[in-house]
Amino acid sequence: MPLFVRPFACPLPGCRVPVAGRRGRGSFLLALAVGLAWLAGPAGVSPALAQGGPAPEKRAAPAQPLAGERIVAVVNEDAISGRDLAARMDIVAATSRLPNIPEVRQRLAPQILRALIDETLKLQETRRANISVGPDDIAQGVERLERQNNLPPGGLEKAFKAAGLNWDSLVRQVRAEMGWIKVVQASLVPRVSVSDDEISLYEANLRRNLGQPEYLVADIFLAVDDPAQDGEVRAAANRLIEQMREGANFAALARQFSRGPSAQRGGDLGWVGPGDVDQDVLAVLRQMNPGNLSQPVRAFGGYHILLMRDRRLAGAGQGASFPVLSRVIVAEEGPRALPAAKRASVMERLKTVRGCEAFNALAREVGPPSGPMGPVDPQRLPVEVRDVVSHLEIGEPSAPLPSEGVLAVVMVCERPQGGMPDRSTIRERLAQQKLEGLAQRRLRDLRQQAIIDVRV
Repeated sequence: MPLFVRPFACPLPGCRVPVAGRRGRGSFLLALAVGLAWLAGPAGVSPALAQGGPAPEKRAAPAQPLAGERIVAVVNEDAISGRDLAARMDIVAATSRLPNIPEVRQRLAPQILRALIDETLKLQETRRANISVGPDDIAQGVERLERQNNLPPGGLEKAFKAAGLNWDSLVRQVRAEMGWIKVVQASLVPRVSVSDDEISLYEANLRRNLGQPEYLVADIFLAVDDPAQDGEVRAAANRLIEQMREGANFAALARQFSRGPSAQRGGDLGWVGPGDVDQDVLAVLRQMNPGNLSQPVRAFGGYHILLMRDRRLAGAGQGASFPVLSRVIVAEEGPRALPAAKRASVMERLKTVRGCEAFNALAREVGPPSGPMGPVDPQRLPVEVRDVVSHLEIGEPSAPLPSEGVLAVVMVCERPQGGMPDRSTIRERLAQQKLEGLAQRRLRDLRQQAIIDVRV
């Protein structure tokens, strides 16, 4: 696989590659991606964080609308105001490379409102479980966001305020996600178990799929909870695709709008093949090339928007023993070129960034094709790049590598030892999949049981 992948022609009707577009206020906020990239998934938190302690003496009440303020939705006992919706739309526009104009806000308002409704349900479930989310939890979440975005302590709030964004709206989202992690850990983790037979079956599937195509994919999943909503959800998927064609960032939109378990990872599914995804999704992936963005794909439970990042043939040795790479590609010319000042800022930050977490956050800010490359066979890299990669320490950025009007910086994130994954790794992977599925079902049940009155 070449280091600098250029998209192929899209084989699906109407699908195009997202391109870099307009930048909202404070484009560095793109790396924040508001869907809280610091969440690795429900099981990816420390035991200490997962402990839901007793309720504090003074619990923060849900924000109530001001007298005479417009109500856009009521979720059980809590109202969502027009002010709440407007504040979140500002953040989404700033973090997703969307123009903050009335036409775009109107198109995205239904999806953003649905995200706020889910957020409210998570907050309510946290309260019902008598789980506290205190100042230390909020500070921990904000601190991790700052580390991932190479910001000093207090820098995130300062950046939000400098960009004119509502800090309380972000804090509310952090509170909801931290509380939801605790709910999942307290009520769902004890229900997860993986048997030896399940591990053996997974190993057998891996061996059976050797030599079959597999795909490095990102996914936005929009759930259809009621068949009557099918057309509405498909229209929402088409609106998101339209925004990505105009320059919106896939990962940022995935974190904000996707209801799939990969949402907190910017939609990243990793490498998938037969048995990993719905057959309807797999059929579309087989028609796609790296860089392609799909039309909405109807599958079990809802619609998928797929971004094909790469493809390869599965093999027990292939990929498993290759270095896991990530890259930041800064275009100096053409439609993806960054403004000179922004380009200089990115290159300066690349000199000091350490670790793939922070490096990938910067890659998300720059936009495709920057980002994780997965395992890469060094023999398929240009000789000069191969030599650089062979001498890099894990988590260390390379010097800029010029190539056809772009500057690229590459980082080695991992150097696996090769072979099939061991049984403990498979056990953890299967447990994580089960936990994510249980968490998604719990949230779906909360939606179906709630009394939700949408007034716009």
